Amino acid sequence: MEEKKIGIVTVLYNSEKVLDDFFDSLKRQTYKNFILYVVDNASPDNSLEKARKLAADCEFETKFIANKENFGVAKGNNQGIINALYDECDYILLSNNDVVLYEDTISKLYDALENENGLIGVPKILIYDNKNIWFGGGKFSKITYKSKHIGFDKQDDGSFNQKKIITYSPTCFMLIHKSVFEKIGLMDESYFVYWDDTDFVYRALQNKVKIFYLPSACMEHKESVCTGKHSDFFYKFIYRNREKFINKHSKIAGLRHFVDFVYLNTVMRFKMRNNINQWKIVGTAMKEGCCL
Repeated sequence: MEEKKIGIVTVLYNSEKVLDDFFDSLKRQTYKNFILYVVDNASPDNSLEKARKLAADCEFETKFIANKENFGVAKGNNQGIINALYDECDYILLSNNDVVLYEDTISKLYDALENENGLIGVPKILIYDNKNIWFGGGKFSKITYKSKHIGFDKQDDGSFNQKKIITYSPTCFMLIHKSVFEKIGLMDESYFVYWDDTDFVYRALQNKVKIFYLPSACMEHKESVCTGKHSDFFYKFIYRNREKFINKHSKIAGLRHFVDFVYLNTVMRFKMRNNINQWKIVGTAMKEGCCL
């Protein structure tokens, strides 16, 4: 069977220290029919220069988009997606660059999705440091408006090797057929970072596009290398964008915001009692999100 053309889209921001493994992973792929689209969001480090240097030593084609400011992950992904669609790629593979792929990751993901006659597929993802599960499928709750990684930090003992349809997945490594973008549009750039993936998956499900978890494909993830999992930046955009998502998609947004207000002033205040500054950041972010 002839391999269809895949456009791999990755967005750089302070990514210099993870690029060696990322490019080395792509060089070793058994799947060869792809173009890499590197979008740099004005990284203050040497991400772009290093990516250019590494790409020069690769046989696969790489195209660069160098932004003069940080437009965020969602817009960066869109820039790559648009270019890949223009180049008539059959699939778009959204990929973080803080990942390590096995040599058959792309081929197995592609084959499994083709066998399911599906439009969106994601692999099993392991934690880079300890090889435990980072993502063994995902769920999204319309009650709490929270997403969950199934199996997080559990041993990869075979319990997460069943393919299934899921209701949530991050877009850190997601293979998407080109027709999906015609049906639901691109990423919502107003999120900037975080929750843009939840929004995209939610819109796909609303339009009856199934998300397949395909664990025959596997890879590893170095989580939050560039932004920091518990930084002020992280808390601001996680909570701002959750409120934005509720405003955009919930029919009972007012009630949800009231619940969130109570949550903020009880649970979050307790959790952040030793960091009042972050508690204030969360409160301001949630208020901002209500107005987006």
